[in-house]
Amino acid sequence: MKLKKIFCLILLYTFFINNTTYIIYAETETSSAETSQNSTDDTAAKDNQNSEEANTSDPMGLQAEAAILIDADTGIILYDKNPHEKLYPASITKILTSLLVIEYCEENPERYNEIITHSHNAVYGIGYGSSHIGMREGEQITIDQALHGVLLRSANEVCMALAEHIDTTVDAFVEKMNNKAKKLGALDSHFANPHGFHDENHYTSAYDMSLIMKEAIKHEKFVELISTKEYRIPPTNIVDEQRYLDNTNKLIWPWSQYYYKYCVGSKTGFTDEAGNTLVTYAQKDGISLISVVMKDQGTTVYTDTIKLLDSGFEMYSQKELFNASTYVTLADTIQEFNGKKIERGKISVIPRENINALVPNTIYENKNKLNTRIKIDKDIKVPVEIGDEVGNIEILYNGIVLGSTPLISNTKIDEIDESILIKQEKKEMLINFLIIFLKIVGIIAAIITVLIIIYILVRRMSYKGKRRRLYKKRARKYELKTRNH
Repeated sequence: MKLKKIFCLILLYTFFINNTTYIIYAETETSSAETSQNSTDDTAAKDNQNSEEANTSDPMGLQAEAAILIDADTGIILYDKNPHEKLYPASITKILTSLLVIEYCEENPERYNEIITHSHNAVYGIGYGSSHIGMREGEQITIDQALHGVLLRSANEVCMALAEHIDTTVDAFVEKMNNKAKKLGALDSHFANPHGFHDENHYTSAYDMSLIMKEAIKHEKFVELISTKEYRIPPTNIVDEQRYLDNTNKLIWPWSQYYYKYCVGSKTGFTDEAGNTLVTYAQKDGISLISVVMKDQGTTVYTDTIKLLDSGFEMYSQKELFNASTYVTLADTIQEFNGKKIERGKISVIPRENINALVPNTIYENKNKLNTRIKIDKDIKVPVEIGDEVGNIEILYNGIVLGSTPLISNTKIDEIDESILIKQEKKEMLINFLIIFLKIVGIIAAIITVLIIIYILVRRMSYKGKRRRLYKKRARKYELKTRNH
């Protein structure tokens, strides 16, 4: 009997505990689900709110804190959002670092094969959580390999090693970075390191980064590097295995959902403080664009970039900026002979062709901002054939050249044979001699004339003086004679 009671109690207790646990668990799940749903709704509401706010202040609706889109050839700004706001760049800093390294190597291309050694400071002085490719203290690679590590995998320790190699100290290299940025017109920036790991004194703006990228893509090596998808660093003096480097830029990978076929290359960046940053160079149908997005969130950095570039490419159309038939002028020509410039008359000068250019539609709509700059060569030398270039015409927008065409001669002038010039020179010498001779004769005649006039005047004055004295003498004699009587 007691066993039955005990058994029943155990069953009741087990049932109670199991039910209680089940209820609590169910409530917890429901609560979590509700919380999750609420969180999702809140997030969606915030996203919608942010999107609405962005659409209100930003016609393109970008999520990035700051952005800019420029024509890569001219620098004309096609779109901007907070372009001069000072923000943390993260690893897009490496564009400037690589630019300086490439310029250093272009002075002597053999420098790409120079060996750099990773110091203790380079490996361990980059900050906890820095992006790296696992270089070790004392490990050696070439500058070319290092640049791949910097631009494909954003290796901070490699940036440090490059800085030390080129300028002995990182601080000296950073000073060079700041000087270069200012030279390019970047006035919102101050760089504190060569890699972009967070530092409160390390900041830039979307506008400044567009200027730096515009300069960087002038170098074929830089474009080659940012467009490289994969690269291998062979075994080194310390590591026996190859290092496989895949480009972090999702815009250039065909398998990526963010693949953008017009993207030539980009540099990515991320820190908690900077958010996601991305600087991109793209080309389509003869149009070259640079986009910069800063303080973006996650993969939105790619969708914002694609949105920028797509809208940019749609802004362009081929326009006639100058009609050649509206301009004609005259220019002087010369022929050099024995160190002298002989005038040979005037030629008619006309533009070779109309100036047509692929320009943003907004520029063509504001034709009053277009200026024409005409340059005609000085001392155009004969012979001159019809079609010879003697200058050029440029069409500018706010000081930026949009297009140009050569000015050509529409007149033919042959060179005079030297024998004829020698005869002409002798004739001119004879004429010049006669002119000089006549001038001398004239001067002598003038001098003689003046002397004769002076002589006559002196003689006349002397004669008058004698007569005056004689008159006075006779007057005194007459006066004495009168008194005696």
